[in-house]
Amino acid sequence: MLLVSCTFFAACDTLLPPPTLTPTTVLSGPTIEASPTLNLVQPTNVSFDAVVATGNATVASIAPDSVVPPAFIGTPVANSAGQPVIVTAQDGTLLNGIFYQKNDNVRHPGILMIGPDINAWGNLPQRIFEANFTVLVMPLRTDNAQADFTVMLQALTSGDADPARLGVIGAVDGADTTLIGCSADKLCDTAVLLSPSDSPAMQQAMGAFSPRTVLMVASQDDTISYPAVQALQPINRGEVLVQPFASAGRGTDILTKRPDLIDLIIAWLQRQIGG
Repeated sequence: MLLVSCTFFAACDTLLPPPTLTPTTVLSGPTIEASPTLNLVQPTNVSFDAVVATGNATVASIAPDSVVPPAFIGTPVANSAGQPVIVTAQDGTLLNGIFYQKNDNVRHPGILMIGPDINAWGNLPQRIFEANFTVLVMPLRTDNAQADFTVMLQALTSGDADPARLGVIGAVDGADTTLIGCSADKLCDTAVLLSPSDSPAMQQAMGAFSPRTVLMVASQDDTISYPAVQALQPINRGEVLVQPFASAGRGTDILTKRPDLIDLIIAWLQRQIGG
């Protein structure tokens, strides 16, 4: 037994030599010759003007799920205070509009204008702006009208408009979108409808919008809108003004043939929500 133990320790002494006092480094693989020089590549200089910002202080400051204010793009409209903007719809579509605001750090009453063409309003947006309103002019997507309406109205209030004083102006299909949208959104204080229809949805919307105030405009020879405003008027228990015109066309065309309508609309807005 003693012989076996000695043999075992003898083998251990052979396999495990005592460690050296000075550590040594042993390479376990082949080596390559060091490079004679360093090949340093300088990064390309990029001017500060060329850097695309990935942060936005305004966006970062709003609450989660909030609508981003209108984002300015391009250059201001010629001979106008309006600036091109984009508003992001719920489906991610970028909607092009025109935004009128005063840079005086004052929340003015806000007006949202909805129609098939943002350029069809003539000088009405400019005139409303000059009457001390903040104005957002937006196009209408008939296949996504109500969802877009909500985003547009919230975008207006997230900017410089006073959320306690808001009005919406709509023309033709935009008039229907205005009343139906405002009937479900308490932010709307007053509405202006140019050539609305008399669909069952409109009658229901007028009942829900009541008693908030509404101005309705139609040509007397308009076989759709003139009967519509007459049918919608008694549904609203609040203040309703119906303005008929003789052969003035439909929607924004009325503004061209009857420019005095502009003064009526501005007077209505000032009376209802100030300016």
